[in-house]
Amino acid sequence: MNSTTKTVCILIAIMLSGIVVYYSWLKTVQRQFVEGKPPMLRPVDRFRSDGHMGKQVELFDKDNVLYLVGYFYAGDENEALAVCKRIQKIRNAFTEEKRFRLVGFSMDPQLDSAEVLTKFASKYGFTSDEWSFITGDKDRVRKFMNKFFRYPGHKKTDKHRETDSDLYVRELRISLVHKNQNDDRAFIRGVYWEGIRKGELRNDELSEQDIKFIIQNEMEQK
Repeated sequence: MNSTTKTVCILIAIMLSGIVVYYSWLKTVQRQFVEGKPPMLRPVDRFRSDGHMGKQVELFDKDNVLYLVGYFYAGDENEALAVCKRIQKIRNAFTEEKRFRLVGFSMDPQLDSAEVLTKFASKYGFTSDEWSFITGDKDRVRKFMNKFFRYPGHKKTDKHRETDSDLYVRELRISLVHKNQNDDRAFIRGVYWEGIRKGELRNDELSEQDIKFIIQNEMEQK
């Protein structure tokens, strides 16, 4: 094969790969612009880490599962409880649907050990099999949450702490994650704020219509 033929073959290969990429992108865009469909905000990688029950937990890997995700420090029980109550409230709007995973990521896995998280879950009744409280390597967990969920978990300065356990800036937003059987990765499909303070966005009511759309149009019917 001479150099000219090689060059032509390379150009054809590049063109074909470009067509494949464009087609894949076009299909993604088409899937997103269906009336009433919650947007595919950003992809989320699979994640494995330690759970509060002392076993490894795999997340965002299964099709037809609705993940509701929050981020908190269990040492600040009031804030942690507020996050978990919001997750449970969103989930409770769909009593007939069993394909939920309720996930609480620790902002500080070094302090929130499996034992601490289990004690917190038991104290407040977050004990169903749907719940997973995530601890493990602190840097790895925090890097994952910052990269995919944009949850930085900022630590408060001493002068801004109201109590000794008030270590982190509150994060009351809840994220909805779902992996369609046609997609290689899960996607964040909604981010919901309670908006209890002045100037904060309040869009909790969108969670119900987003989840309803996914159940009715994207998940395999039981």
